[in-house]
Formats: sequence, structure tokens, C-alpha cells
Amino acid sequence: MQNILIGYATALSVHGGDEHFTLSPGGPFAEWLRARRGWSMSCGWADAIERHADGEDPLMAFFHLLDEYRSACESEP
Repeated sequence: MQNILIGYATALSVHGGDEHFTLSPGGPFAEWLRARRGWSMSCGWADAIERHADGEDPLMAFFHLLDEYRSACESEP
């Protein structure tokens, strides 16, 4: 999943896409996970989610965390 999104971020950059992309490695989503959960992002957010899924399907865990991240961002001033 993360590799597909890295490709998307690269395409945005190469083609001058005017979109704020938060899911790039080391981007806002990764920083939020690091701050919120205390997880290392040394291998990327996808690896961190897989390591901490605790029996939940990692893809479902990603979408749950993404929803939580978006809700947190919406509530910020």
C-alpha cells in the first residue's frame, strides 16, 4: 500500500500536481502516528502499522488510523 502511495506522491511531484499529500513517508500522517502512538517510523508508517496491528488486518488498521488522523486534523484550529 505504502509503495503505491509513494508512486502517487512521485507522480504529483513530477507533473506539478497541486495537492497536499499527507501520506508520503515522513509526511504528516507518519509524524502524527509517531507522536500519537509513539511508534518508530524508521521503516515507514506501513511497517509500523503492520507491527502494531495486534491481530487486526493491517489494511483495516490503516483505514481506522487514517480516519482517526483525519478527524484529528479537522478538529485542529
